[in-house]
Amino acid sequence: MKHRVILSPDAKADFRSALQWYQRIDPDVASEFSREALHILHRIEQFPYSFPLRTNSIRQAVLMRFPFYIYFSLNIDVVSVIAIVHQRRADIFQLV
Repeated sequence: MKHRVILSPDAKADFRSALQWYQRIDPDVASEFSREALHILHRIEQFPYSFPLRTNSIRQAVLMRFPFYIYFSLNIDVVSVIAIVHQRRADIFQLV
């Protein structure tokens, strides 16, 4: 079953911020980051239950090449992406 993925305004801002940071370093790396994030979002859309729970209702996906977590919740057929957080900032993020 395919789920509809919705990014919160904060998650969109997180993604844009990370993308801009990588863009300043190397446009090719920024492109790779974008591709990997979109790939993980597609996997979340397809198989949201395959990602571990971090709290009672929040799940965590890990990007493989980049040090970022994607936090999301699931409500029947809608996936709500709450944040896209650098792993070093995950302790600041109150979900873990």
